Amino acid sequence: MKAHSVDKWLPRLIIILIAIFLLGPIVATFIYSISTVWVKTILPSGLTFKWYGVLTADPDFIPSTLRSLILAVAVVLVTMLAFLPVIFYANVYNPNLKEKLRYLSILPYSIPGIVLVTGLVQLYGSIPVPKLLILILTISAICLPAFYQSLNNAFMGDDFRGMFEQAQLLGDSKLGAFIRVVLPNIRAGLMVGLLLTFATAFTEYVITNIFLTGQYETLKIYMYRLMNTNGNAASVLTIIFFIFLGIIAFILIKIVSSQKRSTKE
Repeated sequence: MKAHSVDKWLPRLIIILIAIFLLGPIVATFIYSISTVWVKTILPSGLTFKWYGVLTADPDFIPSTLRSLILAVAVVLVTMLAFLPVIFYANVYNPNLKEKLRYLSILPYSIPGIVLVTGLVQLYGSIPVPKLLILILTISAICLPAFYQSLNNAFMGDDFRGMFEQAQLLGDSKLGAFIRVVLPNIRAGLMVGLLLTFATAFTEYVITNIFLTGQYETLKIYMYRLMNTNGNAASVLTIIFFIFLGIIAFILIKIVSSQKRSTKE
């Protein structure tokens, strides 16, 4: 009886401790973002929301946000246009290519960001190619694992080759069959992959900061610069980042849950 009781509450205790460990810094950051002064005391001296106004009034806040959005949207477009046809072809027509693609998708995890950006600087630092374009292509390659895995799971459910070829037999073009037949059946996996790609590109810091030497200040670079001048405003931006990522995580959970329900039905 005692053993059964331990088996029942021990996993819950571990989950609670992990949740406290992960959420504790976020709660502390939020309290710091609304504190007047919090130095060498257990609790802040007072509470205020003026730092939210200070952040939004900063002339660098909106431009850095727009730069992050432009970078993220560009990476999403490149990732979808470059990788989606390849993943479709590998899953539907060429299993051997699929195996090679699986190994290729592991490479971004095996190369540290600082090593990658050092190679980029050495290789592309002096050639007359827009460095922002190289940055977009590099981040797109980094996003390949999440995008590939999301679509790879989506392609496992149905006979896409049969559906694709039947649509063409009925008079549709290859592009039309892909858009009207294939895409609707992989929309959940595609949305998951695109959201993960967007979040990765929007929050990227190391490669963007070093490769462009701070000339293209994204929101993440702006946040780290702000930490050295105004810790309260930087905490506000950190909370905004957390809310943004939380919204994306919520959307992903909803997509996956709806996909599971439709599969059971």
